[in-house]
This record gives sequence, structure tokens and C-alpha cells, in this order.
Amino acid sequence: IDTDNRMAMTGAVRKLLMQHPEKFDVRDWMKPAREAMKEVCKARMESFGQAGYADKIKIKSIDDFKSYYA
Repeated sequence: IDTDNRMAMTGAVRKLLMQHPEKFDVRDWMKPAREAMKEVCKARMESFGQAGYADKIKIKSIDDFKSYYA
């Protein structure tokens, strides 16, 4: 999934720069890049049968993680 996300982000940035070469500020690139990555993640979660489980994730604090990894 990491490679797919990288490819989606790179593709979105390349497309933006081809269509708008005057946009050289990285903040202009990141919005379409994030959207492309979001779509890849959504598609993979649905493909792998993992969509709809967000309410099952237990929220942990930084202190929880500190004690877990200590």
C-alpha cells in the first residue's frame, strides 16, 4: 500500500505541475496529493474487507504508548 500511495501522490503532483507549471509552492501540490492518497487508502480498505471498523479502534494516549514501548 505504501508504494501505491507514493505512486498516487507522485502522479497527482506531476499532473498538477504539468497543468500549472507556475505553481511551485509545495502547499499547492499537497492537496491533490493527499486526495489521491486518500482514494488509494479507501479503495484498499474496501478491497481487503477492512472498511467500517473505525468504531472498534480503542483510543490510546501518549502515556499508554510510552508504557507499551518502554
